[in-house]
Amino acid sequence: MSESVPQVGRRPGEGARVALIDSGVDGSHPWFAAALLRHVRVERTGDAFGVVPDEGGDQSGHGTACAGIIHRVAPGALVTSVRALGPDGRCSRAALLAALEHCVRERYAVVNLSLGIDVPRKATLGPADQRPILALYELADAAATAGVVLVAAGPNVAAFRTYPGRFKSLVGVGRNCCHNLDGLQTARTADHEILAPGTDILAPALGGGERRWTGTSFACPVVAGHIARIVAERPGLPVESVKAALHALAAAAEARRREEPKP
Repeated sequence: MSESVPQVGRRPGEGARVALIDSGVDGSHPWFAAALLRHVRVERTGDAFGVVPDEGGDQSGHGTACAGIIHRVAPGALVTSVRALGPDGRCSRAALLAALEHCVRERYAVVNLSLGIDVPRKATLGPADQRPILALYELADAAATAGVVLVAAGPNVAAFRTYPGRFKSLVGVGRNCCHNLDGLQTARTADHEILAPGTDILAPALGGGERRWTGTSFACPVVAGHIARIVAERPGLPVESVKAALHALAAAAEARRREEPKP
């Protein structure tokens, strides 16, 4: 993935710190036997939200699946689960903002956001949407300035637009039907800039098993894992240079697909 020679014994992604803002992670799952995992959660005290240590766990399975995908792609990365979603897979916008602000302040190399604010494409943004979306926009800019690469899922349904996935200061992700986790594609649109495998992706499920997952939520951690590998091999890269390296990977993957024999 780069011209540098990897150190003997290093696992891909080793040295990269990845934050996963999601529903938590079941760290006891067999998929994570060799994983480097930390757990924190967003906690509300009065009208304020803060981030505190957490014992781990996941009641919806969404975060566990995303963490498993990141671990598949970048097994050496340290993944911090930032539990912000409840058992129903939802969280308040204030909780999302608190989680993201924490990740930017802590300067994680990569932050995975397999979530967002969905707005009907034909709708006009009202004040209730404008305020949190503007706050997300400002945090995304702050992340880019701090060298934190945000990776955010795009919409699953064409009738919606999803924030923060549309912001150009981060990496917006759509999904393709490739099953090879190296199957990235450059696809710059208003909703995303890259496509990644997100259809029937094998990942852990609650209860110690596994299943196949579909959606941009699961394409997003594929990209986060590849970015973790990039920043581990080339620490200190500015966000725009990380994006360029990511698109170089996508171009190489597309070239390999063109060279494959046709059935």
